[in-house]
Amino acid sequence: MLLRFAILFALLVSFGSLAAQASPTPAPVVFNQDTLFVINNKIGTFQPQQRADRVAKIIRRLSVLPRTDFDSLKVGTLDNGGAEVYLRDEVVTSISPRDSATLGVNAEQVAYERLGIIRAALIKDYEDNSWKTILTDVAIFLGALLVLFLIWLGVTRGFNHVRKRLLNLDTEKVFGRNLLVRKFELITPATEQKALLFVLRMLRYTVLFSILYLYLPWLFSHLTYTRGFGERLLEYVLTPLRTLWDGITGFLPNLLFIVVFVVVARYLIRGMKQIAFQVKTGRTSLDGFYPDWALPTFNLLRVLVIIFTLVMIFPRLPGAGSDAFQGISVFVGLLLSLGSAGIIGNVISGVILTYMRPFVVGDRVKIGDVTGDVLSKTLLVTRIRTVRNEEVTIPNGILMSGGVMNYSAMAAKEGLILHTSITIGYDVPWPQVHELMIEAATRTPGIAPAPAPYVLQKALNDWYVEYELNAYTNDSHKMARTYSDLHANIQNTFNEANVEIMSSHYMAVRDGNGSTIPKKDVRF
Repeated sequence: MLLRFAILFALLVSFGSLAAQASPTPAPVVFNQDTLFVINNKIGTFQPQQRADRVAKIIRRLSVLPRTDFDSLKVGTLDNGGAEVYLRDEVVTSISPRDSATLGVNAEQVAYERLGIIRAALIKDYEDNSWKTILTDVAIFLGALLVLFLIWLGVTRGFNHVRKRLLNLDTEKVFGRNLLVRKFELITPATEQKALLFVLRMLRYTVLFSILYLYLPWLFSHLTYTRGFGERLLEYVLTPLRTLWDGITGFLPNLLFIVVFVVVARYLIRGMKQIAFQVKTGRTSLDGFYPDWALPTFNLLRVLVIIFTLVMIFPRLPGAGSDAFQGISVFVGLLLSLGSAGIIGNVISGVILTYMRPFVVGDRVKIGDVTGDVLSKTLLVTRIRTVRNEEVTIPNGILMSGGVMNYSAMAAKEGLILHTSITIGYDVPWPQVHELMIEAATRTPGIAPAPAPYVLQKALNDWYVEYELNAYTNDSHKMARTYSDLHANIQNTFNEANVEIMSSHYMAVRDGNGSTIPKKDVRF
C-alpha cells in the first residue's frame, strides 16, 4: 500500500514539473483595439499575460501626455543582456534575454522596434480627429460639466444651510457659555460668531477651489485637444506636496529627538520651579542662600535651560543648514545685538542687584530724587511707590550707577536715626537747648526710647549755634509723619521755655516790638 502511494506521488510531482516547464501562452499588448506586439515569455513570477496587461496600462497612461513627451521615449540596455523602453524614470516594457532568444533578434534591436511601435500608436491616437473622437470629447465635456454643476450646487447649498443655522443661533445663550468668551472680555459672543462665519466662508472657498482644481486636470486629460494640460496642472500641486511629504518623512528622526529634548527640558524646569518654591516659602533652607533669591535664580536657570535646548535643537530644524536660514539667523542676531544693548545692561544690573541685596520688596529706599517703598524688582526695572502714592519705574542700570539709600535695612534691628537741625542764638545756654530738643523727641510718637535721643552741636556761626537732634525709630515707613510730629514738638517745647528759634540771618531788634514767641507761651 505504501509503495503504491509513493509511486503515485512521484508521478504527480513529475507531471507538475513537466507542466511548469511547458512553454507559457503568448499574450498580445492591445491599445485602442490594435495589437502592438506579442510577449512570449515570463519574467520571474510575471506571466506573459500579466506583462502584457501592465504594458498596455502604462501606454494608456502615456496617451494623456503632451505630444512632445512621446519623443522622450528611450531605450536602455541591462547588465544581463536584456533591454528596456522607458520614459523618464518609468519603464514601459522590458525585453529579457529569453525574449530576444525566442524572437532570434538582439534585445536592444527588439527594444528599438517596440519603441517605434509604441510611439507610432501614441501619435496616431493623439492625432485622431474623427467624428467619433470629437463626439466622445463633447459627451465627456458635457457630462463632466453637469457633474461639476451638481457638486458645486450641493456644496454651496450645504454651506449656506450651515451659515443660516449660525446666523439664527442665540449668541448669548450658545457662545456665552464658552470658556474663551468668559475669560477674555474682548471676545464677545457676537465677535466669536463673526469669526466662525469667516472660518466657514474660507472653508467653503477652499473646498470649491479644490474641487475645481481636481476637475480641470481630469477633464483636460480625457479630451483629445487638451492632453497634457491636466498632467501639468496636477503636477503643480503634486510636486510641492511630494516635497513636503519627503521633508516630513525625512524630518521624523530629528522631530523625535526634538520632542524628547523638549520634554526633558520641560520637566527639568518644573523640578527647578518646585525647588525654588520650597526655598521661597521657607520649607527648604540652604546655608547662605536667601529665600528672595529663589525665584530670580530659578528664572536665570530656566533661561539657561531654554537657551541650551534651542542650541541643541536648532541644527535639527528643517532647513537649518541652508544659506537662507543661516542668513536670516545672522540678520536677526545683528538686530538683537544692536537694539538690545540697553536691555542687556539692565538685565545684568538686575542680576547683580538681586545677589547684592541692597534692598528687598517692601523696603523704604531713596534712589536719586525718588523716595518710597519698593513694590517689585525684576531683571529689567524696579518699581517704587512714593509717599504721595505715585508709582515710579526705574531701570536697574540707573540703580547701579546712582546708588541706593535703604532706610529699612537697619530700622527693625538697630533703628534708623532721624535727624533735624535748628539754630539758636548764643544768649541761650546750650544745655537748655539740648534738654528741650531731647524733650521734643521723647514726646514724638514713633521715636524709640532706646537708644536714647542725643544732640550734636554742628556749627558755631556768627550769630547762632546750629544744633542737630538725632533720634531712633524702628518704623522707616512713617518717616514723613514722624518728622512732622518731631518738628511740631520742637516748636512746642521751645515756645513753652520762652526760647526763640532763630533761623538764618534773623535779626531781633528790642525797641519795644513784641517777641516772636506766641503770647500764650510767654512768661513774665
